[in-house]
Amino acid sequence: MQSINSRIEGQTGEFGRMSEMLAADGFTLASNWDYDKGFFDRQLDDKAMVFLRIPFVVQRGVLDEADADIELHKPFVLKHIYQTGVDEDVSAYTGPIAAPMLDQFQEPLEKDAEVEPEWVEKAADVLRMVESRFS
Repeated sequence: MQSINSRIEGQTGEFGRMSEMLAADGFTLASNWDYDKGFFDRQLDDKAMVFLRIPFVVQRGVLDEADADIELHKPFVLKHIYQTGVDEDVSAYTGPIAAPMLDQFQEPLEKDAEVEPEWVEKAADVLRMVESRFS
């Protein structure tokens, strides 16, 4: 994980409006949100392993309401390296029908792999676009 300084850190506003603004730059609400915090994610690579993530906290309301007030926190780039191929143990214990269904839920080899400089630079470029919307 590599954090990136940005002028969006500390910005506040309604969840619905901020979500729409960030969607224009390719961000989506990450699936691991809670009612009082969450992340906006943008995939940076074509293999879904490198993401620019903008964390936020809910200051008033709850996240599933468009008028909830949120505050953006320091963005960061993260990289997950996933396993590829067939897990021999899964096939041996579940048989050929169930094994493919279970393979999709394999844990990443590295949940917090080192982020190469080119991904940090690409993330910084994206953040400059985002910052211009908040000006």
